[in-house]
Amino acid sequence: MQLKMTWVMNLTHFCIFKNLYLIVKKILRNLRSPAYQLVFETAQKNWGLIAVNLTTNLLNALLEGSTVGVIYLAVSYLSTPSEAQADSQIMQTLTTLLPLPPEQMFLVLIGAAVGLQILLSLSNYTNKVSAASLSAKAQPYVTGKVFERTMAFSYGCVSRYKVGDLVLFANDAALAVDQQITQFNNIAVSLSFAVMYLIVIVRLSPVLALAAALLTLAVALVQYKLIPRLRYVVHRVTETQVESAKYITESIQALRLLHTFGMQRKIVEIASHLLDKTQEQLQKRAYIFYLPEPIMDAVPMIAIGVLAILAVLFQGTEMNILPMLLTFLLVLQRLSARLKATVSSITMFVDNSARMFRLDTILSRRDKEFEQSGNEPFVGLKNDIEFQSVSLSYLNDGAFALKDLTFTIPRNRVLALVGESGAGKSSIVDVLMGLYRPTAGTILVNGKPLDDYRLEDWRQHIGVVSQDTFIFNDSILENLRFGCQEASLDEVMEAAQAAQAHEFIIALPDGYKTVVGERGYRLSGGQRQRLALARALIKQPGILVLDEATSALDSESERLIQRALEQFQKDRTVIVVAHRLSTIIRADEILVLDQGQIVERGCHSVLLRQDGRYARYWKIQSNTVTA
Repeated sequence: MQLKMTWVMNLTHFCIFKNLYLIVKKILRNLRSPAYQLVFETAQKNWGLIAVNLTTNLLNALLEGSTVGVIYLAVSYLSTPSEAQADSQIMQTLTTLLPLPPEQMFLVLIGAAVGLQILLSLSNYTNKVSAASLSAKAQPYVTGKVFERTMAFSYGCVSRYKVGDLVLFANDAALAVDQQITQFNNIAVSLSFAVMYLIVIVRLSPVLALAAALLTLAVALVQYKLIPRLRYVVHRVTETQVESAKYITESIQALRLLHTFGMQRKIVEIASHLLDKTQEQLQKRAYIFYLPEPIMDAVPMIAIGVLAILAVLFQGTEMNILPMLLTFLLVLQRLSARLKATVSSITMFVDNSARMFRLDTILSRRDKEFEQSGNEPFVGLKNDIEFQSVSLSYLNDGAFALKDLTFTIPRNRVLALVGESGAGKSSIVDVLMGLYRPTAGTILVNGKPLDDYRLEDWRQHIGVVSQDTFIFNDSILENLRFGCQEASLDEVMEAAQAAQAHEFIIALPDGYKTVVGERGYRLSGGQRQRLALARALIKQPGILVLDEATSALDSESERLIQRALEQFQKDRTVIVVAHRLSTIIRADEILVLDQGQIVERGCHSVLLRQDGRYARYWKIQSNTVTA
């Protein structure tokens, strides 16, 4: 019997330690990941909470073991003969300290057990509050770090992500860290209690510890078999959830387009297909995730049955088995609950691994490009801006949007960029703004490379009005102040008047306090573009970029704005990207682009005399207007 128990215990230890080794190995490998490094960084900032948590965890285990020991002594006083009590050193010591009859000693010990349980409850409460407090501080901190990392990416890098994906990264980060901290704490608590229970069981009877060994072996085997399968399934669940969430987010952002093309039914069908895939994976996850529960519910009863058989076998000995049997049943029941909690926590830990992996992908610096900025402050444009052999390939794949461009943007002059779609006009604006760094060549500002200046300073001196007008779901006043928070109401109104926006703003029910809705849906395209123009003018920028700034306006509004811009352009450097050639006839210089190269340059009259590509564009537009 002893040999059989030793064999079972050895097998149990092997399975437990092998399972723990695989888990610990996985954890140690993950601890070097950016997600865990961020968790540790948060923990270092809250070491006091960590200390409280660890202390209460140890105290809980000690109080629990002490409670069980006191209960065992209490039962022993009622059921053990007096001569047997005299042989017990602990009972003899208690009798010396408290010379009470067995019934009164029983009550005293039960009262002590109750007191220990009250202390255990308070310690457990403190433990949970400390873990929750750590999680409460970690969640917003990690979400902020993910958002900060997203903002640190270069525009070229961040533009490769879908908006829905970026939103999920920020939202899932808090949940991932919360789950990780919670399950770490739960595992630590459950294991410490389980170890204490095992010590008590072994102290009660090494032979009866066989039942506990069988129970622990069952737990180890269940986890050993299920963890790899669960890890695979939860990663598939996360993939399908992210895929469907990204699609739904983008569809909501494109509601106007969907309604315009009548695509709602088709989009719903595609989304339903993606959600069906998610449902299928969630069902597979449920089959594995909840499988340990019925096993853990059945195994304790089997262990108790084994214990009953063992108790019958030992009834013939002189040992009084009743106190040990009752105490053992109590400890076994609690051990079963703690092992079940450990299984649940490990399962949740594995279930959360997919979220932590997702968090790693956004925090990792691999395959990421970060916005690079110089250290020198930029205080204003004093000389011309020079493009020296500038080339740009967005994907560095040999396809160039700009090819070896060399030209000058004169200070306090108007430069116009003309060409067909894809000619490179917007790409020039992109590299000028620092959204993309030139693949080759240099941009000189005040005689120094643009890379030497702080990008934030540089961009503060540039006002941009583009075709893609973004309006926040806020009041018109706050939208106009976006680039210049300190602007007064009078300055805002002056800029709105210059952009021909003041009249339609004051006609709205709440005037400048009118909330315009998501992406400004309550406004027309022309109104949104006039707000964007006013927003740029409020900054009083030294450099103004107009990328089809009047394309959504009617002829009368365009004429008024052109007149206002003529006044505003004085003593400023202006870059105009235009398809309507009538808006640039007064430009100091016009660059005609084709496939990323300059094919013609000169003022309006000079280009007409050359009778080249620009002259052809002019004739086509003039004939269209005449017709």
